[in-house]
Amino acid sequence: MLKPHRDGLPAVNLHCAMHCYRIGNPNEAAKVGTVRAQWFEYLGVQSSGHGAQLPIAIRFTDKDNPIVKGMADWTTIKEELYNNIVVFDNAHELARGQQIVPQKNGTTKTNEYVVAWTSSYGQTRVFSTTIGHNNVTVSDPRYLDLVARGLLWAVGRPVALKQPN
Repeated sequence: MLKPHRDGLPAVNLHCAMHCYRIGNPNEAAKVGTVRAQWFEYLGVQSSGHGAQLPIAIRFTDKDNPIVKGMADWTTIKEELYNNIVVFDNAHELARGQQIVPQKNGTTKTNEYVVAWTSSYGQTRVFSTTIGHNNVTVSDPRYLDLVARGLLWAVGRPVALKQPN
């Protein structure tokens, strides 16, 4: 499955792709170079799961990257924030998501993880995002713009900036 990508086939991975092809305990950090780490090394991030569906505040962290340049931070509707067990050295963070989670004792906990990134894998470019569980999100123009830009970058095409209305 990964050979075409190692050989140069670009890739885009959305949401549930992060939890495909896992071997062993997903909560245990995979060691680089092992069979168990292959899928995660391709992705650039290892995730073992997600929390409840709650809004996620997305903050772009590399504002000069052509994929996200000019994009404004935004907050999703109820979405799943995927955790990051490992962010591998081949990953380049583009955005982080922050989610405030109510606790049973009446307090809140803030979770923050990488939600959009690129990675280099073999001879190719890979764009991934964990955002996109619900139809409302995947039909949001901001999400569609992010994914379209990630796709253009992955295939080596110029990333056109959206002109303001």
